[in-house]
Amino acid sequence: MKITFRKMFENAEAEGRGFSSREIAAVINSIPAEERMARTEILAAVNGPDGPGSPETRDAIAETLSAMEMRAADAREDRARLDREIEARSLAAAHSPVLTPASAGSSSAEEWRSLVPSLNEYRAISGGVPSEGGYTVPTEISGKYIDALKAKSTFLRGLPEGSVIPFTSATFSVPQLVSSTGADYVAEGQTIPEGQMVWGEVKFTAKKIGEVQWASTEVLEDSAVDQRRVIADNLLRDASLKFDADAFTGSGSNPIKGVLSQGISTTLGAGKVTVTYDDLADAVARIEATNGTPSVVWASVDMAAALRKEKAAGSGVYQGGSPTDAPATTAWGLPILPSAFLPAKTVIVADASRVVVGVRRNATVRISEDARFDKDQVGFKLTMRMAGVSVAEATSVQIVKAAAS
Repeated sequence: MKITFRKMFENAEAEGRGFSSREIAAVINSIPAEERMARTEILAAVNGPDGPGSPETRDAIAETLSAMEMRAADAREDRARLDREIEARSLAAAHSPVLTPASAGSSSAEEWRSLVPSLNEYRAISGGVPSEGGYTVPTEISGKYIDALKAKSTFLRGLPEGSVIPFTSATFSVPQLVSSTGADYVAEGQTIPEGQMVWGEVKFTAKKIGEVQWASTEVLEDSAVDQRRVIADNLLRDASLKFDADAFTGSGSNPIKGVLSQGISTTLGAGKVTVTYDDLADAVARIEATNGTPSVVWASVDMAAALRKEKAAGSGVYQGGSPTDAPATTAWGLPILPSAFLPAKTVIVADASRVVVGVRRNATVRISEDARFDKDQVGFKLTMRMAGVSVAEATSVQIVKAAAS
């Protein structure tokens, strides 16, 4: 009968004795492979300074045997799993000759890779996240796209970082303090009056802006410029222009409500066909009168040009500096940002910290070679979800319109 270390240990334990070298040698050659891993540890314990019959030696051997049994169980599980994989591959090869390995010289990882194809195996321009079902540019490039969108959007460039708010639900709610009253003088010993704050909210639903561009693989391969980058940049430019259009002028049925429909509008008197620096100064004062802090000027193209060409009365000197200098880009310390989406003869002076934009999903470009696989074309798709523009109070956005004639 085969004798194992476990049996020998139990016999010695029952008899209250240690182990002899002859007993150990009798089972060394009969142990299975898993138990051989424990041989050195057991022999070391038996021949140790405590002696073969000491409690310390018996404890050490017991621990070694327990570990050995765990290793044996793991080995059995590994062998069973390998047997199942071999059986599955054999069945697949028998029923699908197409899946048979092309050559015996290829590695096992490559020759069976077609059995269970995954999204990791599809061709992709950039490393993406297959579990999300798409081919995305790396995360760090997506971050650059956010910056690029802001740089290309005249409206977003005028907002401070805190006014662009990411959110994680289908709707975007901006809490709004409608009114706050109750403060009054209080005589000594009299009851202090209670104040009352009335809160409301402005709620927006996330709206998606998207565009797809296609390019043949020949164009991408043969172009002298980096067409992938050109296409991605063009998608970002188109998205920023679409957002700017509604961020300024959106109203009514537009997905995004613009600032022109939320601010206070002032039309100049007859004969004042251009907006001047003096008119901007008046708008700045109106914002400051309500404790606002003016921070940006958005101007239609014609009014931005008129401000640059404005001359001081009676002197012929340009207010914005000499024509040989850099064009004036500020008025009363505020940046002037021209936009083609503002109606002619229109200038906006705003406290941008009181203007809020919700971003449900930042602009992201995804690339796929599979959608038009039969035509050998690569698709570039940009999507973003915005949730509208909210102005905290109308007085924070002062709209100045020049007279028609």
